[in-house]
Amino acid sequence: MSAVAPLMQEGKHSLFTFRLFHGITASGWGRLLAQHRYAISPSRLPLVLQISAISVVNSTLGSIQNLVFSDRIAASTIDVPPIFILGHWRTGTTYLHELIALDDAFAAPTTLECVAPSQFLVAGWLARILSFMLPEKRPMDDMLVGLDRPQEDETALVNLGFRSPLESVIFPNHRPAGNQFLNIIDLSPDQLEPWKAGLRRFLQSVNFRCRREMPDRARRIISKSPQHTARIRTLCEMFPSAQFIHMVRHPYEVFASTMRLMRVMFGFVGVQKPVLGPLPGGGPSLEEYVIDTMDLLYRDFFAETAMLAPGRLSQVRYEDLVLRPIDEVGRIYRELGLGSIEPMRPKLEAYLASIKEYRPNRLHISDEHKALVNRRWRWYLHRFGYQAS
Repeated sequence: MSAVAPLMQEGKHSLFTFRLFHGITASGWGRLLAQHRYAISPSRLPLVLQISAISVVNSTLGSIQNLVFSDRIAASTIDVPPIFILGHWRTGTTYLHELIALDDAFAAPTTLECVAPSQFLVAGWLARILSFMLPEKRPMDDMLVGLDRPQEDETALVNLGFRSPLESVIFPNHRPAGNQFLNIIDLSPDQLEPWKAGLRRFLQSVNFRCRREMPDRARRIISKSPQHTARIRTLCEMFPSAQFIHMVRHPYEVFASTMRLMRVMFGFVGVQKPVLGPLPGGGPSLEEYVIDTMDLLYRDFFAETAMLAPGRLSQVRYEDLVLRPIDEVGRIYRELGLGSIEPMRPKLEAYLASIKEYRPNRLHISDEHKALVNRRWRWYLHRFGYQAS
């Protein structure tokens, strides 16, 4: 297999650019560094020192938030079951998340909440002062960034100090890292129960924020995390009436876009200068890592979704969502019994008008990579009705 293309420049930003893991707690950051044996590239040391200093502030503010709000967060039980948006990275989950979050009946964890999960209730004012550090757009695809825009809750789990497959983004030369927290039914109870408690606690803190904003209305949390694709059984144990929306996309596009995502994020948040080919000691090349992760993500998916009752799962093709977004959102609402989209239609139309100039990245996939995808992801092509070429 040919060498992977050199690291792309899109992932390189100023030290003063805000990153998703700037909100991690000191204890979480310390454990993460220790688990990865402090294997930091000299060129990334300034970033590590910066995160280390900020993590102390995060923990201090987190202690204040816990002191002030802990009991009220614990009392903010999630009585209305969440909806989880699933699907591999780069299948359009962010786009769908933003569309559904326009509905006032739902509440999505925001960028502020996911970046600063331990302290957002007491430090939101500080984050807004420092919001000039946010990149205007996401480095991987030029989608707009904002503190109040929907964000994936896996980021919150990392910032709270829990293990996650996202460790491979922070420590790219230790891939795969944290993958035992992908198919989490394999974990021992003493590993799984704290993870479940951490996710529940975070969602309760989001729920508490929602109740403060709208005390007379119970809003449903709409969560998005590609990693949750491998966790349906556990999520159903936590929230027995949870519903799911599953996104799919042509695997050629998924592969090419995920390769770009990883290269960019390695440069943007990684604390190691990434090796993109096979790793010393036998670790996978970036291509193999992307391929293997898809297989892990869907290892239990079909067995777990087969146990869901009708009306709990809706599947969406990215290509259809891009072509007919309002129609597809309406279909999701009908399949999940969420009511009519007519009250939110003006918001949908306004949002779509605001992004009409946006154009997704046009990515090339080589014949060699097509052959790899055809061989390793043939099951995805067949299962979701896509054609090989």
